[in-house]
Amino acid sequence: MGVVLMLLSSASFATMSAMVKGLGTDIPLQQMVFLRCVLAIPILLAVVIIRERPLLVKARKLILIRTILGMSAMYCFFFALTHMPLADCVFIGRTQPLLIALFAPFVVGEKAPRAAWIAIGCGIAGVILIMKPAIQWPVAAWIAIAAALLSAGAHLMVRRLNRTDYPLVIVFNFTVLTAMLTSFWALPGFEEMSSRQWLLVAGIAIFASLGQILMTSAYGKDRAPTVAAASYSSVVLSVIYGYLFWGEIPQALAWVGGLLIILGGLQLVFSRTLRAESAR
Repeated sequence: MGVVLMLLSSASFATMSAMVKGLGTDIPLQQMVFLRCVLAIPILLAVVIIRERPLLVKARKLILIRTILGMSAMYCFFFALTHMPLADCVFIGRTQPLLIALFAPFVVGEKAPRAAWIAIGCGIAGVILIMKPAIQWPVAAWIAIAAALLSAGAHLMVRRLNRTDYPLVIVFNFTVLTAMLTSFWALPGFEEMSSRQWLLVAGIAIFASLGQILMTSAYGKDRAPTVAAASYSSVVLSVIYGYLFWGEIPQALAWVGGLLIILGGLQLVFSRTLRAESAR
């Protein structure tokens, strides 16, 4: 059941990414981030109340750090999505688990096994291959890497927050705080939007919230490594979306780079499985 939920979560996130790209640069980036959070708050609030969870986290300082990192990652990811091919952006984004393994020893005290360093090496090699054909979008590619780094930092903060708070409450608090912080930039220069733009922004908020809820449920239903492996299905759907809507076909080096990143991530996932089984 957990794998099915993660597949649905990955499809939700891939659909959200395609909608961000479809919206493009028609509205200011800060307005897109603000609306993505504001429109998601009622959905998340309803789920928190239904599940009878507290509205506020206990670790206030950590949630603030997680919000700043996550909000910055969202800005970078949305910018990259609107300025480079969808599949290439998602390929780079999938380095996040590898970056988490790289920085975990310093942030949460989790020692990385030898297999993790091999996986990280595969991921770095994959990014280099994807960057090489990026003659027309070097800035966007670097910003996509920054998004993956910031997102990895945000998820490490979530690991620390999980010691004291419920995952769903963490997501809700992050969304509310991000909406509050981005309002200072978004509201003064708020631009009018067409019906199409409102539909896309609403879709972004809905699919982002749905993806987070499904992902949280997935990790509660099945073994974490198995569920994490299923998350790589988002790459396949992103390639399909890119081809269907924008006629994008990743270059040969991008395919090889993306494959290296995925293989590195899967190696990391299954090495954790073997460690867990040997520890029993």
